[in-house]
Amino acid sequence: MTTRSIIMKKMDRGEADEIVIFLSRDKGWLTGVAKNSRKSRVRFGGHLEPFCVVDIVIRSRRKDNMVWIDEAHMVKGFLRIRENMELLARASYFLELSSGLLPEGQADPEVFDLLEKILEGLDKSTSGSIEFLVLEIRLLALLGYQPVFDNCPMCGKGFSASNDIIFSPWAGGLCHKTCLKESSSINVSVSPATVVALCHALNPDSRLAGRIKLSRSAQTEIRRSLSALVRYIRGKDLKSLKFMEEVGYI
Repeated sequence: MTTRSIIMKKMDRGEADEIVIFLSRDKGWLTGVAKNSRKSRVRFGGHLEPFCVVDIVIRSRRKDNMVWIDEAHMVKGFLRIRENMELLARASYFLELSSGLLPEGQADPEVFDLLEKILEGLDKSTSGSIEFLVLEIRLLALLGYQPVFDNCPMCGKGFSASNDIIFSPWAGGLCHKTCLKESSSINVSVSPATVVALCHALNPDSRLAGRIKLSRSAQTEIRRSLSALVRYIRGKDLKSLKFMEEVGYI
């Protein structure tokens, strides 16, 4: 069968084959063996590059959970991503996040379509930091981990300018400081102004959604909150996230 896919990474296997990890729109995350891919330009022709959208011809293997990759034809190359280290790191993060939270072999067309949209935005570099933060929040929601920003999950009440607000990964969202019985080193303080701006940005019906501008400090608060949530959910660090923090991309 032919399936539209996003390539995450590939590794050499022997003298001619490659192991390819990819997200299929129809089949979910899969690992495939592309036999003789490093020698056959007719069937592959360099079309299995990471961060590309590719039509792949696959078939099952009897001896394991992997698939055979018989052919590949590139649909979108996203060359700019592959030539820019920061864009590559950001693309790696979104794919690594998805591969860790979407079970292998479980198809989710909405996740696939959003990831393709994210790659398109990165390749064009038309989206600002706030837009990618919003896309990350929407991706987490599709993966089943929607962070709560409009009401405290502990008491169900909203927030006011006088509140001390804490993002708690354990609670899955923003909380009143008074609702949290214990402090934690992974909690993040968030200003009321950041909460208001983020809620506007997340509201698809708001006329202000596409024009929201966040201060550097507000972007940092949201980034720290999302990073804390992702690490809490995964129970470990993500290589791409750690790399971006170390080199100052986020």
